[in-house]
Amino acid sequence: MPRGVAVAVGEVTRRQGSKQQMQFIRSNTFHWAAALAALFAAFVTILFAFIYFKIDGYLIARSDGMITTQVNFFAALPPDRRIGALDDHLGQDPRGVHFAGIFDAKGNRLAGNIARLPGGLAAGAGVKSVRVARSDDNEAGAPLVRAVARSVDNGDVLVIGRNVDETRE
Repeated sequence: MPRGVAVAVGEVTRRQGSKQQMQFIRSNTFHWAAALAALFAAFVTILFAFIYFKIDGYLIARSDGMITTQVNFFAALPPDRRIGALDDHLGQDPRGVHFAGIFDAKGNRLAGNIARLPGGLAAGAGVKSVRVARSDDNEAGAPLVRAVARSVDNGDVLVIGRNVDETRE
């Protein structure tokens, strides 16, 4: 068989294969399979989003409860032990997600890793999201932190917070 005839037969076979492929793509079976695959992908995406937002809300609520418990614990300590306990608490935070500070009645920092009393955070109010500047960082990188402030018996203000943005990463 001459070589030119073999090439021509190959081209005809290739053309028939691509024609059959086009017919398959246009078939109802392919359309139904593609529609079901798209529907399944959309369902999985919606399910993932639902679970993610439920878990995110749960983790933030759990962090809020922990922050409230911590501020109550530190506020119940005697004033002479409060600063040492706060320093121990911050020393056990290798990821740098905990924020704590004690401020006098004028807002001057006495202890902790918070540079200044966060604006918009009132003592006695609930947990709130505020920007908190660390005492060892610059103001430009102040993260959004869930924090609570509480007045203690000697007039100082105790602030405890946690960076919960790690749940959004």
